[in-house]
Amino acid sequence: MFVDVETKMNCSIDIDSSEAFRILCKTLNMDFVLDEDTKFLIEKSPEYESRIYTLKNGNKEEYDDRGDLFIALRNVAVNIFPNIAFRNDDYIYNR
Repeated sequence: MFVDVETKMNCSIDIDSSEAFRILCKTLNMDFVLDEDTKFLIEKSPEYESRIYTLKNGNKEEYDDRGDLFIALRNVAVNIFPNIAFRNDDYIYNR
């Protein structure tokens, strides 16, 4: 895929799909979508919104409130990177 970047001059940059996905996650401030070392939990809030939690020292801590976007991005990640560690997490493809 070629992306046109407009600055004081035009140039074309060759970016593959995996790099484009990483750029998207970074742009959304969700670099953690590709974090294979942290165990994330998804739970519905009382308002029926999905929220992201992590376990730290045995305590559940809220990590981010964009759970539905996180799930969508992780499903895309599983299709781009088939051997990724979280491919079997319970929220993958299970909406």
